[in-house]
Amino acid sequence: MSPFQQLLAMRALPGFKAHLRRHSCLVAEGDITPTALSETYRVRIEYPQNKWPKVWVQSPELVPREPGGDIPHMYEQDRLCLWMPGSGEWTEGMSVAETVVPWSSEWLYYYELWHATGEWLGGGHEPGAKPFRNKTKKVHRDKR
Repeated sequence: MSPFQQLLAMRALPGFKAHLRRHSCLVAEGDITPTALSETYRVRIEYPQNKWPKVWVQSPELVPREPGGDIPHMYEQDRLCLWMPGSGEWTEGMSVAETVVPWSSEWLYYYELWHATGEWLGGGHEPGAKPFRNKTKKVHRDKR
């Protein structure tokens, strides 16, 4: 999808505002409430063309269960880890509004469960873990 198509899709979501920065980077902010009993989270999404979308929770602040601990499935304890790069789960043709926003809601749901249980029930791989290898993609190596 083009940046303009992404912009139109994000603007159609209730509670979200979006604009293009430098004509090629989608910037969106809005509220996500994962369940009727959940907190409402303000998220910021930035999606530079030809790169990966990035998601930050602006408020309320995400906190570890224990002081000095880490929150699972986050990049540098700063951004949400929603998919494994290189796995094919995200492609440039996908709509941020139809994928990244619901994935963020799901991530926040599992964050709340993790706070209650101490166990991450959302599956996936931790950032920094052994990278996913797409076995259907052939790698050509120079045999010099």
